[in-house]
Amino acid sequence: MNASKCPVCDWAINDGGIKVTVAGKEITVCCDECAEKVKENPSQYAKA
Repeated sequence: MNASKCPVCDWAINDGGIKVTVAGKEITVCCDECAEKVKENPSQYAKA
């Protein structure tokens, strides 16, 4: 999946973003802070 917006904060993802794997899914976010939020609450972002 080539995400253009961060699923956490809805900001644009630049330079490929940061990839986080939760519940077997790879989620791309814009920054380390959003990556931590995904790790803290994976069920919220592993949907879809």
